[in-house]
Amino acid sequence: MMNDKKRQEVYKILITPIRCTSYSNGKPIITMANSVIETTQTYWPQYLDKDTGKRFRYSFNPDCDMSDFACGFYEIVYKDILDGINLIDDDGNLTNQNFAGDTMNSFNYIANITPGAGKSTKQRTDQREWPEYLKQYYKEYHCLANFWILPMEIGRKVNNKWCKGSYDNKVQDYMDRFLKLLKDNFSEYKTLYRNYFSNINCIEGFTEVHFLFGSYLYGNLDIFGLSNNNCDGEVIINKIQDRIKLRATMISKSYYAEQLWNYFNELHLFE
Repeated sequence: MMNDKKRQEVYKILITPIRCTSYSNGKPIITMANSVIETTQTYWPQYLDKDTGKRFRYSFNPDCDMSDFACGFYEIVYKDILDGINLIDDDGNLTNQNFAGDTMNSFNYIANITPGAGKSTKQRTDQREWPEYLKQYYKEYHCLANFWILPMEIGRKVNNKWCKGSYDNKVQDYMDRFLKLLKDNFSEYKTLYRNYFSNINCIEGFTEVHFLFGSYLYGNLDIFGLSNNNCDGEVIINKIQDRIKLRATMISKSYYAEQLWNYFNELHLFE
């Protein structure tokens, strides 16, 4: 039975920073260390070499929003749209390309507009040159309350106009810009990504599935503004941090809160 204490414990874990440590090699390990959740990652996709017909992998890349801990979270809160399937198969690949973990508010686009941090990932400066607010955001932005699942082509690609990192539509990985693009073109998204949207019939449904009411959208579906041409990095980060906490609150009060509490408790994450 859930109570206020347990909901607060769930909330705290949802905003706790996550660090992806290594490949799981079939033995996932998830622990709490110094107020950071350390987790292995089973996701390590294989690709087919067209010349040899053999499968290969690129170098392992730790990715917090596809870590073992994150996948366990997705399989609880998104079980209705996942229809009971696991996110990752036995070979470390996505079971379905329509369902992939993604970070809602990313780091690089904000760092690019922050003085002293470099204007691109290639120009990124040493952390010692960053302002304190950017250092803090970098430490904290990888957390469950900042993760969701989207089709691979929307969340983890930047090569089409409908993706979250779209340059064509100037979305640039900002949540408010992406939600506006989605809201204005919902029927197009449903056509392009039928499998993902098969259980999400409208923008209201999308908002409910992702716990966006009260955090990223108001009750009348107006979108909370996070970015504009006049905002600097610190202003945007402050807004983002508020949105992450509000979404954590929504999840901690949801139908899935008890299942999440049990998941976290089984992992001995409550300090």
